[in-house]
Amino acid sequence: MSEFNNSFESRRETPRGMISRKTILIIGLVVIVALMAVIGQASFMTVQSGSKGVLMQWGSVVGILDSGIHLIVPLRDSVVIMNTQTQLSEVLDQSCGTLDTQEVWVNIAVNYRLNELAVDEIYTNLRQNYETRIVIPNIKESIRGTTSDFTAEELLQKRELVKSRFMQILLERLAPFNIDIIDVSITNYRFNQDFLDITNAKVISLQEALKAQNDLLRIGFEAQQQIIQAEAQANATIATATATAAANIIEAEANARAIQLVQEQLAKNPEYLQYLSIMNWDGKLPYFFGGEVIPFLQINTNSTQGNLSD
Repeated sequence: MSEFNNSFESRRETPRGMISRKTILIIGLVVIVALMAVIGQASFMTVQSGSKGVLMQWGSVVGILDSGIHLIVPLRDSVVIMNTQTQLSEVLDQSCGTLDTQEVWVNIAVNYRLNELAVDEIYTNLRQNYETRIVIPNIKESIRGTTSDFTAEELLQKRELVKSRFMQILLERLAPFNIDIIDVSITNYRFNQDFLDITNAKVISLQEALKAQNDLLRIGFEAQQQIIQAEAQANATIATATATAAANIIEAEANARAIQLVQEQLAKNPEYLQYLSIMNWDGKLPYFFGGEVIPFLQINTNSTQGNLSD
């Protein structure tokens, strides 16, 4: 009976050992598949658009990867993504000095990007800390070097020139690090209160002077307008008088000529006056106190009849 029980127990233990080995085998297969999946996934590297990949082998930089999918060797190869899009760096309330020893605080914004052909060199020298290590410090130094060439008033009056000078200085400082400047903006100047008070007083004085000058110009213009109007009226009066005198002269000359022509014609035809008298006579003879009738026509009287008879 005991022998039967021992044989039965041995039969029951054998399947349990076989199940344990199967489980281990399955677990091992799962681990292998998982490792293969991890290794397979690690064998491909994707570089997004707007970025470049810095390829390294055993930690040493060996090349640059463009955007897209790349096959690499796991464990040996690694890729660091470098942003080649336009990036923005801002510096706020940067303390600077002007040419006339005024203190000014400046806000600056700079758009820049990495040179795509030199991202491996940038990573080798600066890793991914190029903004804090290079860009920001050089922005501060460039703006300090720019404001020192201008007076406080010129910073306000020559903004485009100040911006151009600042950009030129920053370009020269960042070019050795393969960082390209796209654009710069000087967004604000802040001066101390004493300078603002002096500036406001100057502005008010200038405005008052301009107003006085404009008033003077206006008064002079109005006076000139009055002179022009008076001259125009005088010229018009002179022109009218001249025209009237000329018309009178022409009329007088015409009358004189007419009289002259009448005299010439009467000299040639004296009987014409008698003809006009006859044509206009009303048939009545004039009288005078001598008692005799004044002959209107030259008609022979008694004193002339003898002569006629003769």
